[in-house]
Amino acid sequence: MKLIGSTTSPFVRRIRLQLKDQDYEFICVNIFSEEGQREVRKYTTTGRIPILVDGETVIWDSLLIANYLSKEPFELETQKQLVLVNEMTDAGIALFQLRKFEIDGEDKGVFSQNHLKRIKSVLDYFEVYGLKDWNVVSQWIYCTLDWFEFRNVFPWREEHPKLIAFYEKNHSRLEVKSSNPR
Repeated sequence: MKLIGSTTSPFVRRIRLQLKDQDYEFICVNIFSEEGQREVRKYTTTGRIPILVDGETVIWDSLLIANYLSKEPFELETQKQLVLVNEMTDAGIALFQLRKFEIDGEDKGVFSQNHLKRIKSVLDYFEVYGLKDWNVVSQWIYCTLDWFEFRNVFPWREEHPKLIAFYEKNHSRLEVKSSNPR
């Protein structure tokens, strides 16, 4: 089995956490380079990571991969929460790219403002919901929160004390440390 992705992608990192006890090859690509895009497009037309190759089975998209790696299909509530995390992460990635490519560096546009609202709404949901166990949902939340800090995307610590406690509690896990993008 092999996982194709980058060390800085929160989508890839969440799969790396799920694979922590499995034997797999990690193929690191620079998604912004021509060589990295060629490698990724061997497996998917989307040009996005992560990609899991398990024998003849090729899967892209972290939600599909996570479900494939799970011993049993996710319950509906888990799927809904994972979609929420995906929405929040996608919004953060869009903001990061709008800033990086100097399209809306100050988040003043409607598109940026909508992404900021989406992030806050999902964070508020998980602040109320609470995260107790270290499971696929909490791992995904952790990866996104850490990526927000790593890329300075969203000041999530300002209004989310329960998420801060959750983050700090899990920051020293071996799999978290070994997949740190910094």
